Amino acid sequence: MNARLHTRLTDEPLSPCAAHDWVADATAGAVVVFTGTVRAETDGRPVAGLTYEAYADRAETQLAAVAAEVAATWPVSAVWMEHRVGELAIGEPSVVVAVAAGHRPEAFDAARHGIDTLKATVAIWKQEHWADGEAHWPATD
Repeated sequence: MNARLHTRLTDEPLSPCAAHDWVADATAGAVVVFTGTVRAETDGRPVAGLTYEAYADRAETQLAAVAAEVAATWPVSAVWMEHRVGELAIGEPSVVVAVAAGHRPEAFDAARHGIDTLKATVAIWKQEHWADGEAHWPATD
């Protein structure tokens, strides 16, 4: 199956609804949309917001490779992957991964692999801004 692929690194707000609408089609009995959002605390410590930075050329190439891997591994009809860069406030989406497949097991497995591989391999880093004014770059998410 030739899946439609969409990947983007952007400083603009992300839309889970746009991702859903783009991947959905008549062949898909299942659409899974994962949205990662900025949470208000990490390890019990209040967070004021996040800054995401990326090595843009590399990250865009890597996003495309992850989407292609998902499409080559699962019988999906569409894959959407977008990640924000820049300063994000609590509650804002930082990443959206959506897939459409004929059946839910494949859709869930493909979406989970997509987000897990994106987080582990794509050249994007986050800086947490604590409510007390301090900031740090965590080693992993």
